[in-house]
Amino acid sequence: MAPGTEITFISSLSCSVLNNYMKNTQAETALRSWLTENGLSSEGLENTDLHLLQAQRIAYNTLKHHAALLEQNQAAVLNNFLRAMGSSERKKLKLAQAKKVMNIGAAVNRRLFKQHRQLKRQQQAI
Repeated sequence: MAPGTEITFISSLSCSVLNNYMKNTQAETALRSWLTENGLSSEGLENTDLHLLQAQRIAYNTLKHHAALLEQNQAAVLNNFLRAMGSSERKKLKLAQAKKVMNIGAAVNRRLFKQHRQLKRQQQAI
């Protein structure tokens, strides 16, 4: 090797490693941000059933964005589910409880669609 090429090789290698590290760090930051925005946490993520995680996201987003469309007992079910997902009770949660949360989310989506359809009809009538 010619003198000076060793330094260039090491420099480009270290830049490559640093670049990969920065990309991974940015990806992790973006992932943490997305998880937080959807009411999830990275702790215990790999040990939790997918249905429970989906139900947690649905419960969090429904309470955050559409709480006015919930009945009192529905809001209580969602809050209790989120509380259980955030504690050691997560291991005791069953698929039936996740389905109950998902059904509440589906009911809210139907109400939203109905409201949107009514607004659309009113705008067309004008």
